[in-house]
Amino acid sequence: MEKKVKLYLLLVIAERGKGDRINERLAGDVFGFMTMLGRGTAKQHWMNLLGIGNIEKDLVALMLDETQLMNARGVLEEEFKIGKGGGVAFTLRIQSIADKRVLDYFTDKTEVD
Repeated sequence: MEKKVKLYLLLVIAERGKGDRINERLAGDVFGFMTMLGRGTAKQHWMNLLGIGNIEKDLVALMLDETQLMNARGVLEEEFKIGKGGGVAFTLRIQSIADKRVLDYFTDKTEVD
């Protein structure tokens, strides 16, 4: 019987420079990952007034299964303070944004020519 794998896309918005460290720590055996450079939408003068800091951000995207996701959440909260002032993270079920061919590719059920 074939085991069904539930895949998730974990998106992390972190301070500029943390993205590569997050990937180094979490990307060991995940299905896929990348870091992109981002820029917040708030005006810099408002950020300065509120003492929030720089609007330059890293966006980290990791594709993981349920077990990897639980481990990643702990690492993000404890080591990188994500969700505690060091950034934000959220997940999406891959099934909700990809079709079966994409899922098969990432779970090694399909070979690519």
